[in-house]
Amino acid sequence: MGFTSGAKTLPDLVDDIADGLIASSAYWEDGDTTWDTTDRSVGANNARRCLKYTGDSADIWVALTVVNISNASVDWTGAYHRYAKGLSIVFSSSWDSVDHTYGTTNTHTYIPFERRSANNGSISADLGTLQLTYYLWIDPTGFVMMAKPEPSATEDLQTSFIVVLEHMDIKEYSDGLTNFYCYQCENYTGYTDDDSTDVYRPYKMIRPFVYENYDGNGIEFYKDSWYAFKSTGNGKVYYMKPLIYNDAAETMPIYQSKLFFMFSSAVGLVDGDVVAVDGETTKYLCKSLDSPDKTEIINYAMKYVA
Repeated sequence: MGFTSGAKTLPDLVDDIADGLIASSAYWEDGDTTWDTTDRSVGANNARRCLKYTGDSADIWVALTVVNISNASVDWTGAYHRYAKGLSIVFSSSWDSVDHTYGTTNTHTYIPFERRSANNGSISADLGTLQLTYYLWIDPTGFVMMAKPEPSATEDLQTSFIVVLEHMDIKEYSDGLTNFYCYQCENYTGYTDDDSTDVYRPYKMIRPFVYENYDGNGIEFYKDSWYAFKSTGNGKVYYMKPLIYNDAAETMPIYQSKLFFMFSSAVGLVDGDVVAVDGETTKYLCKSLDSPDKTEIINYAMKYVA
């Protein structure tokens, strides 16, 4: 629990996230002990963990899966597919303890960070061994992870990413919905809003059992192009943590994240800066990540000190 960084494989990071959440609060439990990361074989999706959250009126399960098959399709046009390996996240309102899988009422997203630009080109990299440079925060409300994969000779569309899974502890009003959201963003997309296998659709923003949004609608960052900036007058940083909405049209704000915010590197903030919250012990670490194949950068400040 807290902040860690370094270089690890995705199965190791999935273990860190699952074990960290379970250690952080009695509300987080192991949802299925048959789901583990022992089998990290390339060509299979067997490195996985299931979490159960029991702190709300209805239990919810979170399935984290390392997608290590070579033909998980994130984009297709006619007979042409583009495949990707990455991290699958599924929220479910129930769990099948016989078949050991999530129920039919579920919401999901996918972070396809290991890709190829060629049509119908299968992915060769082994996520059981591929190292990711990562930055990870875990607390009882969830986690934030930013990561950049090591270069792979066989793939030419490797991306860096951020993924945030947060439990909303205090909402604006009682809405009768779940208290979770999940947001993900890569430094490059390059795929279209289509997919041959629904579970591998890379939705940027999801509210479990409410909506899945491909374009990132449903979460609102400070609308100025700076997102956050450092004043040239007093040297302070001005920012707004993102608003979470109950609808993709962004007309029903329900929560403001406590785990992260977006910034621009053009207005005084740079990679490695630490933003301290006035009057609190809380601090945020600014990280800027490009990727092995793309120079586009994602800039986010993630929780660093509670």
